[in-house]
Amino acid sequence: MDFNILLITTTNTNTNSVSMHSCDVLIIGGGSAGLRAAIEAHDNGANVLLFSKNRKGDPHTVLARGGINAALGTMDPEDSWMIHATDTLREGEFLADYQRVELLCKSAPDSVNELVNWGARFHREKDGRLTQRFFGAHTYRRTVFYEDWTGQEIVRVLIEQVKQRKINSI
Repeated sequence: MDFNILLITTTNTNTNSVSMHSCDVLIIGGGSAGLRAAIEAHDNGANVLLFSKNRKGDPHTVLARGGINAALGTMDPEDSWMIHATDTLREGEFLADYQRVELLCKSAPDSVNELVNWGARFHREKDGRLTQRFFGAHTYRRTVFYEDWTGQEIVRVLIEQVKQRKINSI
């Protein structure tokens, strides 16, 4: 299915610009979720248009500083997605949807490894293992981080992947 999108933008001088775009998938939002959705849609054969109100590289995601959680077991081999899910549910006072928490915790290691394979510069131990630290109400160390700029690093990596794929973004 092909969509035609008429885009009207206003500049700082209050002049309007009109442009027409065509796409199969329109992604609204240039944060980590939007960037990753655009990559996935593109990799599945869609003609993608990524639209963001923020200047490129400056979505809200860049404010995420502490890290990203995944039961990788690099520091504590006894950690697992099930313990991660239990910690997540407990900390959320069991208000979260269990199936979504399960999906998140099962998928987290693959998502972190994907970012690493794409060039994320997460902190590493001297022997090369990804460093994981305690964060929040975790039973084990499972937070992977890049200095104090984890969100900015994730966005950097995802923007690079969007550029490599030549995904149209406005």
